[in-house]
Amino acid sequence: MQAVQALPRKTIILAISIVTIFIVLFRFYGDVPVEYYRNYAPGEAIVPVTTNNDRPQPGYFKAQPEWDWSVPKHAASMDGYARTPRNRDIVVLTASDGGGHNSAIPNVLDRVLDDRDKYCAKHGYTSLWLNTSRYDIGDAHRTWSKIPAVAEAFHLQPNAEWVWLIDTDIIMMTPDYDLVDEILSPAALKRGLMRDTPILDGQLKKNPTHINTPKDFRVEEIDILITQDHQSVNTGSTFFRRSAFTRWLLEMMTDYTMLMGQEHGGAEQDALKHLMLEHQLVRNHVGIYPQRKFNAYVQGGDNMGYRDGDLLVHFAGCWVGGKCQEWFEEFWGKKGHKDVWKPLTGSA
Repeated sequence: MQAVQALPRKTIILAISIVTIFIVLFRFYGDVPVEYYRNYAPGEAIVPVTTNNDRPQPGYFKAQPEWDWSVPKHAASMDGYARTPRNRDIVVLTASDGGGHNSAIPNVLDRVLDDRDKYCAKHGYTSLWLNTSRYDIGDAHRTWSKIPAVAEAFHLQPNAEWVWLIDTDIIMMTPDYDLVDEILSPAALKRGLMRDTPILDGQLKKNPTHINTPKDFRVEEIDILITQDHQSVNTGSTFFRRSAFTRWLLEMMTDYTMLMGQEHGGAEQDALKHLMLEHQLVRNHVGIYPQRKFNAYVQGGDNMGYRDGDLLVHFAGCWVGGKCQEWFEEFWGKKGHKDVWKPLTGSA
């Protein structure tokens, strides 16, 4: 006791302060789940991503290094994982060369890329354009080139958790729409995915499959997000999560002897539909949202056609009646509108 009393007052105060600091630090870090650090390792990329949209890829695209994109440990199992993604880990991918039916719309690629750049800048997402004419897909339909673009997006953005692949003929109509809160978070998945939903196939109306999505699902296993119209699933707006399942699915879709190299009228869209119809494993990993959630069409009833407040409008099939330019310009002039234009008249 006398020894303690003999110590200088400043030394005692300093010792007490150091002990207090250690107690506070250990208490604070003890309250932070270790999963937080494990899930977001490794650290962020320091070198800026560079994209070369002019250099062609000779040879079959699966021989390219980006097809071997990495999957972190927490996503390496088919059991999956569930967490709320950070905005900067969401990539909005435009995979297009500006050709095809959409070329009827003047400067369509430049216009939609500028629109998506602004949308991503507002929310902190990453906007990425990949020129699909660079991929060697053999004799397959040109829309198959969207699949190697998804693989390259995961390769170019090693921290990307979700890649949202959207067609060129899509306009972002509601700039304030938050993808995490509305679509990608575990809470949004639990709240919004359609349970026990028939997987429609307009070509099989006389012989329905009677195959539905699961009555219940594990959020940890949902790796693909899609919508379906009156025909079947539509891949014009599809979310892919970085996971072992997604890698497997993309490789199966582009199996040249099974799907990609065969006669499929709907190309990569039919491939996904085929895998969903034939394999319970795939259905367990594909979540279906109501169509207007992120794939509203120009025309249609309350379940399909664009209404005020919808995230986007998709001009699917506009080329059939030669309406692409007319419809595009009409909606382009209304993007971000606050006035009543196409009011909601029923449930989504």
